Amino acid sequence: MRFVSAILLSIPEMRARAALLGVLAALMATGSVATKVSAKAACPAGYSCKEPYPLDGACQHPGMVLDESAKSERYESDPFAAVVEKACLAKMGPQAGRRGGELRIKLGDGAVKLYKDNPNKKACERGNSEACKSYMLYDYFPEARAFLVHVMSYEGDEWLLVRQQDGKEENIVAPPRYSPGKTWLASVFWTEGPSDGNNGIDIVPANGGSSEPAFHYRPDQYELWEYVGWEGDDRLSLKVTWRPKPESDLVDWPAEVVRINGRWQLRRWPPGSPRP
Repeated sequence: MRFVSAILLSIPEMRARAALLGVLAALMATGSVATKVSAKAACPAGYSCKEPYPLDGACQHPGMVLDESAKSERYESDPFAAVVEKACLAKMGPQAGRRGGELRIKLGDGAVKLYKDNPNKKACERGNSEACKSYMLYDYFPEARAFLVHVMSYEGDEWLLVRQQDGKEENIVAPPRYSPGKTWLASVFWTEGPSDGNNGIDIVPANGGSSEPAFHYRPDQYELWEYVGWEGDDRLSLKVTWRPKPESDLVDWPAEVVRINGRWQLRRWPPGSPRP
C-alpha cells in the first residue's frame, strides 16, 4: 500500500472562530440548566442563537440546547472532542482510521492519505499556525464519496472536503448541505474576522468526478452571509448583512446563488423589491 502526504494551503489566522470555540467551551463548563431543541426550532425571544452545523453526513454530532442561564443556544457537548471523531471513524471501517496523531484516509486507488498532527506548542505560542495544526475526521458524505476534515491551528481553523476517489481537497467555509437531489453541496458561514477564510459561500458538485463548475465566494468587504435554504438543485437562497454603500448602515438583504446556463451567479436585491 502506498502513501501520500497531505499538502494544505495556508490561511489567515481565524481569531473570530477561535473566540467562538472559547465561548462554546465556557458555556459547556457552566453546568447551567439547558433544554434540548431541534435543529429547526425557532430562536426564542430574548435568546442569542446560532444555527448548528448541518447534519447531512453519515456521522453523529452533539445536539443543541438552550442555556437558560446564558440565554443562548449551545452544543450539549464539544463537537470537536476526540470521542466524536472516534464514533465517526467507527462507521468508516477500513476507509479511515487513526494511529495516535495521524489521521489516515484510504483513497479509491488503494493509496492512503495522511494528515499528521503537529502540536508544536512553542511554535504555536510564537504564532506559527503551520507548526501547530491538528486534524479531525468530522464527517463523511457517502453519496459524494467525500470526507470532511476539520483542521485546527493557532487561533483559527479550516474545513477540507477530501474526495475519496482521488484525494483532491477543496477548502470550504463550513460543513456543507446537500441540494434536494443531492447534486450539489453548499457551505455558508460568516464570522466577524476582517480577513477570515471561513467567511463566504461555496457550492461544489456532490459528484467529485463531475465537470460542472463549482462556486466559491469570499467577500472583500464587510458581509455576513447566512443560509436560508435550497429551492431545487439550481437555486440557493441566502441572507446577507452588509453596507450597500460605504456610508450606509448595516442592512439585511435577501440574496441567492442561482445556476443559469450552467454557471452560478450571486444576486442580491433590496428588501421589498422583486427577485431579479
